Amino acid sequence: MLRKAILAAALTSLMASCATPTQTSDAQKSYFSKRPNVPRIKPVDPKNPDLTQAQKDLLAGRPDYNLYKTLAHHPDLYNSWSPMGRFILNGSTLKPRDREIVMLRMGWLCQAEYEWAQHARIARDQVGFTDEEIRAVAIGADAGNWSLTEQTLIHMVDELRYDTEISNETWQILKGNFNDKEIMELVYTAGQYQLVSMILNSAGIHLDPVLDHRLPADLPLPALAERAAPPEHAGSRLSLPTLDSMTAEQKDALTGRIRDGKVANLFAMLARNPDLMKSHLGFLSFLNSKSSLTDRQRELAILRTAVLAGIEYEWSYHSQSALRAGLTTDEISNVLDGSDAGNWSDQDAAILRAAEDLRREAFITDDTWTELSAFLSEKQIFELTFLIGGYTLTGLTINAFGIPLDDGRTGFPS
Repeated sequence: MLRKAILAAALTSLMASCATPTQTSDAQKSYFSKRPNVPRIKPVDPKNPDLTQAQKDLLAGRPDYNLYKTLAHHPDLYNSWSPMGRFILNGSTLKPRDREIVMLRMGWLCQAEYEWAQHARIARDQVGFTDEEIRAVAIGADAGNWSLTEQTLIHMVDELRYDTEISNETWQILKGNFNDKEIMELVYTAGQYQLVSMILNSAGIHLDPVLDHRLPADLPLPALAERAAPPEHAGSRLSLPTLDSMTAEQKDALTGRIRDGKVANLFAMLARNPDLMKSHLGFLSFLNSKSSLTDRQRELAILRTAVLAGIEYEWSYHSQSALRAGLTTDEISNVLDGSDAGNWSDQDAAILRAAEDLRREAFITDDTWTELSAFLSEKQIFELTFLIGGYTLTGLTINAFGIPLDDGRTGFPS
């Protein structure tokens, strides 16, 4: 497995030797689908008098970036998601250098040039990275004068992207260098910026004129992501707090989540970091109850995401939600095999393919985008991309922290 290979360097040396980049071949370039030459969703014009007050509020006081002008098409979605983004970027306890290594590495693995360019700018201008260090993030743990901790951060991101979990070896090094709250924030940072990459790539958001970094074009491209198996490690890596042991702040973060004196294991784990939990659950609440996707569309996307990322906990809940949304037991079983299995309608198959595209290359391909556009509006495709990215993020936390199934719940069928 990829995990075994990439951990060898971290476990045998504090410093890795500098790798010599090789020219990317045409065959390697073909692994990633061609990205749009023009934005798929055109940024709004801030001077347009027809903008709603919500759009004006979103853009007010923010830089004139294509990111914000594109997200302004859906202020409600942005406002539900932005608290988590603000926390990860400005409110976490992570050192800026560690944070930017994680963000840049995920941007490289997802080939998200907008994310790379923005965070290369931040890393250089605000954190003190050299251009050589920024490039070394793309090369990986075997480049640059990385400390063992920094090598481990790069390994962690690689494992989360490809294996959707953190290996025991990497976990032990993280535990030796970060406290539990920081580890939670590291995982969330990686997951959040995989989600961001999916949005930037799929919407076709183009670089702003002020951005001068580009993805290195002379390095071998990263691998595509494949379907991941459920985690190999068993049991919770971080202790699950009980209601009796929780602080008032933790219980407040769980408002509305306590049923019959019990709390689901996912929420109990997230309560270890109440500020992060509140921002995360506010975002999930929008995705589950306020988006304009149908229940069937939503559950198909979540189930396929759970399968592709090996997230049994999500499957245990959403296989039941899917039944309530009208899917048959045969259809739920066919989700395991994907868009090419069963007698899916064109719409169902397109939803499943969107999850498959985003898992594979953090990008909805042209063909799938065209299929989706036949029955979804631009705002709904936005919602679908956020939904898949959001549940992928949630799944990474579940797998990385080893959150066990709740009593009475079952994972994937054998």
